[in-house]
Amino acid sequence: MTISATGIVSIVELIVYIPALIAAIVVCSRHGIHRASGWIYTVILCMVKIAGAICQLLATSNQSSGLLTATIILDSIGISPLLFATLGVISRFVDWILFRGIELFSTKQFRFVQVLITIGLILSIVGGTSGSSSDGGQVTVASTSKAGIILYLVAFLGLTFFLVVSFSYRNRVPTQERRCSVAVAVAWPFILVRLVYSVLAVFLHNSTFSIIGGSVAVHAALAVVEEFLVVIDYLVLGFSLQRLEPEEQGTLTNRAWKERRARSHHRGGQSQQ
Repeated sequence: MTISATGIVSIVELIVYIPALIAAIVVCSRHGIHRASGWIYTVILCMVKIAGAICQLLATSNQSSGLLTATIILDSIGISPLLFATLGVISRFVDWILFRGIELFSTKQFRFVQVLITIGLILSIVGGTSGSSSDGGQVTVASTSKAGIILYLVAFLGLTFFLVVSFSYRNRVPTQERRCSVAVAVAWPFILVRLVYSVLAVFLHNSTFSIIGGSVAVHAALAVVEEFLVVIDYLVLGFSLQRLEPEEQGTLTNRAWKERRARSHHRGGQSQQ
């Protein structure tokens, strides 16, 4: 039995993401599973990619409408864990800046970006189920999917704004925590390329960028590789950072400002290290 190029890519994804899932679970158990930390989304992304790879493998021999729909949904929602994880890492970094009394951003601004990603995720799922596909694999993208991608782009612009503004305050942050801004800066171009690919797949009527039946090389180069590199980037960061105890987590990770005052001496001493 000859394995298609799509099947080969799917097998490679399984080989990569199964151990990555184990590593992500270790990182998540180390830092906590609460959503604001961002680490839980590396686990979710690995699970989504494993499920997507399995669907792709099955679709190579059975292009039923159900498998095609599942493949489209899993591909589109894979962006949201990338953005959520990035938001969590930036939140941790910005919390240290806010602790210094520098009012860069408000909690509402971060929550707004979170809402944008969430709505984009919902629209992507709805769009995947309401879109249509022919027996030959030709996909008609629903308007809701297009709206979801637009919201992802707006959320990405918000994340970029947070990163650019906060990056100049790195010297106010403990040395270890500065790795958060570096990790996001490293991930930024890969997330951008992944978003551009989704925009082309959704808005450009070109078979090269089609999620189903498109160029395997293009999909691998502009989507698969980027997602994996971001996951590796954040997993390395997760292993290199120390766990923050609940009383050490700031406002952006769902802690009230009054809880931070009680630990001011503790963090003040750490910042000198």
